[in-house]
Amino acid sequence: MLRSVLTKTLRDARRGFVWWSLGLVVLVLISVAFWPSVRDNEGFKRFERDAPEALKAFTGGNLDFTSPAGYLDARLFALVVPLLFLVYAVGWGARAVAGEEEAGTLEVMLAHPVSRSRLLLEKLGALGLQLATLAAVLLVTVVVSARAVSMDISSVRIAEAVLAVSLLGLLYGTLALAVGAATGKRATAIGVAAALAVAGYFLDGLGQVVDALDPWRVLSPFDWVGDPLREGLGAGVIALAVGALVVAAAAVPLFNRRDVGV
Repeated sequence: MLRSVLTKTLRDARRGFVWWSLGLVVLVLISVAFWPSVRDNEGFKRFERDAPEALKAFTGGNLDFTSPAGYLDARLFALVVPLLFLVYAVGWGARAVAGEEEAGTLEVMLAHPVSRSRLLLEKLGALGLQLATLAAVLLVTVVVSARAVSMDISSVRIAEAVLAVSLLGLLYGTLALAVGAATGKRATAIGVAAALAVAGYFLDGLGQVVDALDPWRVLSPFDWVGDPLREGLGAGVIALAVGALVVAAAAVPLFNRRDVGV
């Protein structure tokens, strides 16, 4: 008897989630371990000074490797960590409904006394819980490893950066889940969410070096993330959260109206 879509979903995802968590821990530990060798390196300081603006635009807007915030941003939070969260969230979101449908298990789940709305919302809840747990793993690992190498940066700033990245992943993961629920096609869900993520990334990056694109940067979720390691959270994180809620709300009627053979 299927009692909870949420618990079943989390149980089914546990092995892959554990490996993702371990990989994230290893990545952070290796990245932070190099901080002492970079901190006083004159070569990095010259590179920061002479680097072209286009390169800076696609690495968070700053290349101050020799400051704690700049190092963590360049090595982790400007690209690598957001990419990992996006890959996990989009891949999982696409499988959540469309993957179940393609595997033939969605009809079995809906044959139980579980409404479509409840199934979709519990799948979304599972996505949110997994991203929140990954965020907690990331936060603890960064804070502990930073203290171990005497990196002088506020734990609050690290937490704000982790929250911003998590909400970015949640937005695109929810989008993938919604497209999958509306179409029943996992490849389409991944393609749409990935294409919009790439477009948002390049719009934000190019907007920093191309004057004609600068006014349009506000449309990019990557711009909404801001620079939390240096400046803290801005209003953009509210836009990320609201965006995820709007996409989730739109997914429910689309899924309810679609013929899935049940």
